[in-house]
Amino acid sequence: MRTRSTGDHYQWSDCESQGKRVPLIDRQYFERAVSNAALWGDTDIFPFPFDNHIMHDKPEQVVDILVAMASSFDTTIDLQPIQKHSTLAPVGYTGFRWATQIDPLWNVYLLGVVLSIASEIEAARIPQEQEIVFSYRYDATTEGIFAPGGWHDFQARCRVLAGKHPYVVTADIADFYPRIYHHRVENALKSVDAGGAATRQIREILIRLSDSASYGLPVGGPAARLLSEITINQIDRLLDAEGGNSEFCRYADDFRIFVDDLPAAYQMIGMLSDKLHSNQGLSLQKSKTAILTSEEYLAILDPQEPPEGSAAKFLSLHLHFDPYSESPSEDYERLRDNLSQFDILDLLRTELLKGQIHASLTRKLVRALRFLDDEDRQFAIVSLLDEGNFERLAPVMPQVLMAVRDSLQGLDEEFIESIARTICGKIEAEHYLSKIELNLSYMIRILALRKSPETTKLLIRLFSQPHGYRGAPSPLVQRDIMLILARWGTSFWLGDQRSHYQNLHPWVKRAFSVSSFTLSDEGRHWRRAHKPGMSEYDRLIIDWASERSQNTTWVIPL
Repeated sequence: MRTRSTGDHYQWSDCESQGKRVPLIDRQYFERAVSNAALWGDTDIFPFPFDNHIMHDKPEQVVDILVAMASSFDTTIDLQPIQKHSTLAPVGYTGFRWATQIDPLWNVYLLGVVLSIASEIEAARIPQEQEIVFSYRYDATTEGIFAPGGWHDFQARCRVLAGKHPYVVTADIADFYPRIYHHRVENALKSVDAGGAATRQIREILIRLSDSASYGLPVGGPAARLLSEITINQIDRLLDAEGGNSEFCRYADDFRIFVDDLPAAYQMIGMLSDKLHSNQGLSLQKSKTAILTSEEYLAILDPQEPPEGSAAKFLSLHLHFDPYSESPSEDYERLRDNLSQFDILDLLRTELLKGQIHASLTRKLVRALRFLDDEDRQFAIVSLLDEGNFERLAPVMPQVLMAVRDSLQGLDEEFIESIARTICGKIEAEHYLSKIELNLSYMIRILALRKSPETTKLLIRLFSQPHGYRGAPSPLVQRDIMLILARWGTSFWLGDQRSHYQNLHPWVKRAFSVSSFTLSDEGRHWRRAHKPGMSEYDRLIIDWASERSQNTTWVIPL
């Protein structure tokens, strides 16, 4: 097989034995990317865009668009620039990191291109059976992207190695994703990408996402995870080859190195620091680099079987529930049975009484709230939104707000209305946690559960106000406000937005396209005038909404 370029805009592979021309990015990879987005979303940071519903309902049509984009990549990326939005995500009580949400269509495009060489990326890494690197191992046979186990297997292996060596070095890379250099990603990809077509497209997308800066991967998505792993693979290989009698494990940016004496520990810190800096332009976090005895390290890991019903035991519990599994009812009851051995409210109360919460434990506790009885759920939700507790939960606020929204489903309407009033009060008072754009976007989604005149007025005022710390409206917040007000039939406001349409962010424009189906003839005339000038994907969204709106029970989704 040989590859050739036919002009700047098309690249094809000649399969001489079959006499066929096949696009270099095969359709199957876009199919898997679209399926992954429909099932799992685009990142684990942002609220899911409503586009996920299109990915779920119209996968073949979305894939058709992606294949066409691949066949004329250079033209497409110029005519349909990649839209993105970066904002601050809370880390701890006083820290933030930048997180970027990519336009949903370009997000699945990037994932499809990366998946086209994912098997080669996986083959280039230290083999999984050697139990050295545990993060984001690609598995083509799973419904998702990555093999299960991951962090749990990493911890288990670290316990074994700590039992073999008297000292443990713990270290992690500072600002891993934001500081990865694109040319190092490119060099790593070239070693696995025969012909380089995928590498060229990935490089171009990364440049656009970083506003022409030469570094940075978007945090949170599976494509960036695979790209980071092939890039840092060089360091894994060097440590494995030059580490002498030491042994190490890595999960994402976390290294654990197991040595026999203190001189070897210092030597390995020096080696790792040097290899990261000289080869990748990265460095270790000084505050998180430590040398521990094996006993100290194992005490931190808590290797003993924790008592039944304890917080440590709860942390080991697997909480995933898939409503689309072959036996959802049985799975749900099995999970409830597992949770019954824990007093979730007592564990949560214990955390809230601390000066600072245990973030991982609290995230897991709030995820479990939706499995509780109605009375317990109501008590927990009120406790989470109590002023003192609310501020104590700052490091995990997005997860708390997601849990509140999920837990409100099916509860008494008056209770939901009281919670909506509480959320409205925090927004109107400009509580400092509601000033964080990501938090505000999740608060808005709680308000969507209950319409009231007060909430309607608040959302209308919020739409044009600055959100976050940039002094400008957020497309995430505006998109959801548009959809919520359309869901509530706020036609007087939606009709007024027609005159502002051209000035809206592209994601908000898409929300208006869906919302226009609540405007009867007014919306029909607007679509007739604007649809011909839209991209194929935006026209697909209108067609999807048109089909769904024929069902009188259809509710505009978020």
